[in-house]
Amino acid sequence: MTVAVAWIRKLRDCEELVFVSDSRLSGDGCTFDACPKILTLPRSDCAICFAGYTGHAFPMMLQLSLAIDSYAPSRRGSLDLTSLKSHALKVFDGMAELIRTSQLVSAKQNESPGAEFLFGGYSWVKKQFELWSISFNTAEGRFVAQPAHYISHCNDTKQVELRRRPDIEGTEPIGRIAFAGDQSKLAKDLLKKRLGTQNGAVARAIKLDMEPFEVVRDMLRDSHHSETIGGAPQVTKVYQYMRTAPLGLYWPSKKSGSIHLQGRACLGYEQIDRWVLDPDTLVSERPLYSRNDADDSTPEAANGDT
Repeated sequence: MTVAVAWIRKLRDCEELVFVSDSRLSGDGCTFDACPKILTLPRSDCAICFAGYTGHAFPMMLQLSLAIDSYAPSRRGSLDLTSLKSHALKVFDGMAELIRTSQLVSAKQNESPGAEFLFGGYSWVKKQFELWSISFNTAEGRFVAQPAHYISHCNDTKQVELRRRPDIEGTEPIGRIAFAGDQSKLAKDLLKKRLGTQNGAVARAIKLDMEPFEVVRDMLRDSHHSETIGGAPQVTKVYQYMRTAPLGLYWPSKKSGSIHLQGRACLGYEQIDRWVLDPDTLVSERPLYSRNDADDSTPEAANGDT
């Protein structure tokens, strides 16, 4: 299971699409805190994140990546993102039909895919970011994509709410956001609380910045968090100049932790050619080497060959 969030971040005169998730696999009696849950794709204008049963979700994400790479217009990005989203649904539907109960078990198993996705990127046709939640609709027997919600401040209730439309009278849109995973309801509630008040006053006329990341960060730092989430947060960004990049992260903090990249603690001799985020100051830097405690006397480290 998972907590995953994707949102369109407003940064001065620019925007970027940010994906964040935890790094834990669980459900088989073990917990494994090094799973990459956000996948960059062969084209550089989009990314995808999964939640749910890894045995279904991860093969579907990988097959989508292979499908993109196999078709030149899709790979180079001339096939626009909305068309790619439709193709992704067809790829997932075709794979879902192949999930069948084993002949070696006596009782019929649930054959519906236990997977959901957040998929989005920059559309060169619409000149804006697009973001969808993708899940399996049991009644229709197929995967469906729902556009990301609008998070808005309601002037009447003085509350922050998630809505399907931005143009509802009496509301002030803050941004677009999508959630996935079994802990998504808690993440939504915590984000609403964080955005709803600022220094004891109602926060108005704001835009989404890194507040969703801060929510996931705090959930993972909470010693009483659900066993279904854990590990270091993962962060991947899609930029308006149609490039996608994962960020490294100091975890659990810059002072007491080490660099993690896509869920994995980097080794001391690795050269990390990524921006690395401080989870507390939210400032990124680009160090030459990761800073884990490790044997830096290896030949690879000495030669700079990793």
